[in-house]
Amino acid sequence: MSADRPELDRCSRCGECRAVCPVFRETRRETDVARGRLLRYRLARDAGRFSAADREAFSRCLLCGRCLEACKAQVDVPALMQIAKTDSGFAAGWPSLLTEKTLADDGRLDAAVRRYRSLSRWLGRATPDDSGLRLRFALPYLDAGRLYPKPPARGYLEQHTGRRASGVQKLAFFAGCGAGRLLTGVGEAVDRVLAELNLTAAIPEQACCGLAAWGIGATDAARRTAIAWVRSFAGEEYDAILSPCASCTAHLQTRLPQILAGTEFAADAARLAAKVEDFFAWLSRQDLCFDLAGLKVGAHVPCHARREVRDGAAFVSFLKKSGAELVKIDERLDAQCCGMGGSFGVLHPELSRRIGLPKVAALRAAGAAVLVTNCTGCLWQLRDLAARFDPALPVRHPVELLDR
Repeated sequence: MSADRPELDRCSRCGECRAVCPVFRETRRETDVARGRLLRYRLARDAGRFSAADREAFSRCLLCGRCLEACKAQVDVPALMQIAKTDSGFAAGWPSLLTEKTLADDGRLDAAVRRYRSLSRWLGRATPDDSGLRLRFALPYLDAGRLYPKPPARGYLEQHTGRRASGVQKLAFFAGCGAGRLLTGVGEAVDRVLAELNLTAAIPEQACCGLAAWGIGATDAARRTAIAWVRSFAGEEYDAILSPCASCTAHLQTRLPQILAGTEFAADAARLAAKVEDFFAWLSRQDLCFDLAGLKVGAHVPCHARREVRDGAAFVSFLKKSGAELVKIDERLDAQCCGMGGSFGVLHPELSRRIGLPKVAALRAAGAAVLVTNCTGCLWQLRDLAARFDPALPVRHPVELLDR
């Protein structure tokens, strides 16, 4: 799995990454910037051993891709950091086992959510609007006081799995872990928008897309999860597979074929990846209008949407076309990561908040009445950050604005 030496050697250590890395901006540590992490990986790999300090350094990469955008040599640092996590054994042991046994199996994933639902009654206290929970005390990898999703009585997938497609387009809907099992309002809003077009999307049995496993370097678990996903959607020929989460969409569009290359599932993976569409990228081509005139919106375009999703920022132009006013902030902050970064936000919660707070503060100061983002992970990060200085500031998925 090790990266090719020429790919690592393309880094000239010019330092352009220092100007854009959100983590380095906060810590000013050389090991927290792309060139420092790549050097650390190369030295440890050549020595044939990785230390706990190496694994810690690799975990402090957001995988946001800002360094890749700035890199004149186009060194794919996010991909290299994923390989570094694999090579260093970052996910060895229970993280790999947990992702492999849970994320690829919708039944086990549902069982995990049920356990979370029962535990949440005494682990957390509900927010004033009853939409989230704040932990009463710290747990391993879970920060005390941080906002977490309040599990619904019945998740979206629990209610709709097995539904068949109807209408002039044969659509499928991949809800993802967030919208499918925790944020029921996202899927319900998608259904209502589709109903305006006399369409119903099929909901096959589905587990995780595999991004969570890939992001921590658990490549075997990512492969098993990818196979399970392909099996879920390969049974029928769809015109499009709609996804409301930019991170899931990016993983399926770009990495699914890579992960399953050379396997018996390669052809189906490539075919299905081409069918996966960001919900708003698809909606922008439909003959449907909404009236959002007078609504001042602060938009966060997720890193995956900027860098990997086909037309990943379509929700921004769609909201503008619908009459919403998108508030403007400093260009550097506008391109800033929210600080979640999947496992990064779990392992480094305080640093995660420091990275994200300036952007949320700027959007609020610019007059935003609501914040929106089309990634469920970013959505919960923004909700946590917004609640720290303005509990009344709503944070929504953009499709929920169409349901006004």
